[in-house]
Amino acid sequence: MAATMLSRSTGTLAIEDNTFSLGDRDDPHSPLHNVGAFPSPDTTGLLAAAPGFVAVTCGVHLGDVAVTIEIWDSPPEPDLASWDDVAEVSVTWPTSQVAVCGSDADASDIPIALPTAADDSFRVRGSVLHRDAGEDRGPNDPVEQHLFQIWPDTPRDDDLLKATDNTGALWRTR
Repeated sequence: MAATMLSRSTGTLAIEDNTFSLGDRDDPHSPLHNVGAFPSPDTTGLLAAAPGFVAVTCGVHLGDVAVTIEIWDSPPEPDLASWDDVAEVSVTWPTSQVAVCGSDADASDIPIALPTAADDSFRVRGSVLHRDAGEDRGPNDPVEQHLFQIWPDTPRDDDLLKATDNTGALWRTR
């Protein structure tokens, strides 16, 4: 049976320090609130997971990125042709409401309504385009784009499906 998309949302996210995250900003155990707990994307160069949290690395140091979130009932086919890097991680979210969290707890966070999942386990596929266009970008530079496809799934190892950008290569060699 083919996968079915349950919802799709888009937005622009303000980021700093080349990162943003998916998770519950109010979770006191989140790496956002614990110095030194932010996971590093050594395996994928794009995504890194911790309990209740997914860290995302960017090419932009300080600025805006475009984000699309798709919720699926099962794994969709990956689109490897349209993206520079594509990676997957597993995460457990014990709440049905998480968000794509930017640099501040403000209106730029993009809410995510999760479906029910056995053991609260999900798979997150991140795809990125234009990460290598520079840390500091002007109005004529390409906007960094991120797609997150999320579905209920049993936990498994991180997986790098496509690796072509230099930003991801730098993270994988740390």
